[in-house]
Amino acid sequence: MRLTFTLLCGSLLFAGISISRAQAPNKLVDIKDQDQNSKMTIYSNGSLVLPSGFTGTYTIPVEGAGTRLLWYPNRAAFRAGGVNGTQWDDANIGEYSVAMGLNSRASGNQAFAFGTNATAAQLSSIAMGENVTASGAASVALGYGAHTNARQGSFVFADRSVAYDPTNLSNDGLIRAGVNHSANWRVSGGFRIFTSSNLSTGLTIQSGASVSNWGQSNAVISTSTGAMLTTAGVWQNTSDVNKKHLFEKVSGESVLQKIAQLDIKKWSYKAEADEIKHIGPTSQDFYAAFGLGSDKKSIGTVDADGVALAGIKALEQRTAQQATELEKLKADNLSLQKRLEALERDNGTAIAGFSLPISLALGVIVLGGLWFRRRKTSLHTNN
Repeated sequence: MRLTFTLLCGSLLFAGISISRAQAPNKLVDIKDQDQNSKMTIYSNGSLVLPSGFTGTYTIPVEGAGTRLLWYPNRAAFRAGGVNGTQWDDANIGEYSVAMGLNSRASGNQAFAFGTNATAAQLSSIAMGENVTASGAASVALGYGAHTNARQGSFVFADRSVAYDPTNLSNDGLIRAGVNHSANWRVSGGFRIFTSSNLSTGLTIQSGASVSNWGQSNAVISTSTGAMLTTAGVWQNTSDVNKKHLFEKVSGESVLQKIAQLDIKKWSYKAEADEIKHIGPTSQDFYAAFGLGSDKKSIGTVDADGVALAGIKALEQRTAQQATELEKLKADNLSLQKRLEALERDNGTAIAGFSLPISLALGVIVLGGLWFRRRKTSLHTNN
């Protein structure tokens, strides 16, 4: 049994080798050097092979301007297209590099340049488009007028909304990377990210001059949810009644009581400098008081605004009620004041009517007293 299995395996292996050999295409052209080493082989299936060893000895066969297809085995580099200068001279060809198009230069090792005036000047850099330069190691420049500005690991994409003008030193039309390891975009028509296959959800970053995919205008950031950042810097939450349900009544007095019990403090975020301050409750306290939001570690601005508005409305109702009560007190006070004035007038008249006889009587008594005194004095004088 074991012998039969061994023979079967051997037969299958031999058959596989035979099939692979049978499938190898025939050589139609085989060009060899003087040592009989193949330098170019064309196979019957159309394959073209240019076998060569990387030697590090640079002996480029042609330099200068021209249109050509060049495989440079000494640098394992490939060129196709045309140049009007020294872009494909030996000094501007990086090892294992590729440059194709018009005046494209890949002078960095393992660099790739494709397009018109595309330059990949550093290790493993990529430049594709028109007037693009990848001058930082492992950087990428795409589009029109993109420049990685010697910033390694950076990515720059530029649209064609600005004309390239190398003579204008203050505004040459290039967009340059500002720091290492950054992504930089010039997209005047907006940066659009879709998070669903039917393009119904996502995010748009734009100038505000056009309407977003979600129908919002005058927006710098717009979302499929309806929330947006306006060109004036105002964040607007979605609040469309058509996107809401499960409405409930809110007791303003209850909200005020909870606000009164809420611990409000001044604080700083741990990720910020100590001198940067904020004021408000913690999300845990806010959630415990109102039960709003999706978790206990954040406070939605729409919830904080709603609580504030409910409290303001309750205070307005209190104010209106107190104003009504105050007006009633004023009316009652005015009524009492009028009654008091009436009483004072009545009492004043009665007192005035009663005092006249008394005054006359007192006058008679006083005059009588004065007369009696003078009479007595006169009698003493005569005696």
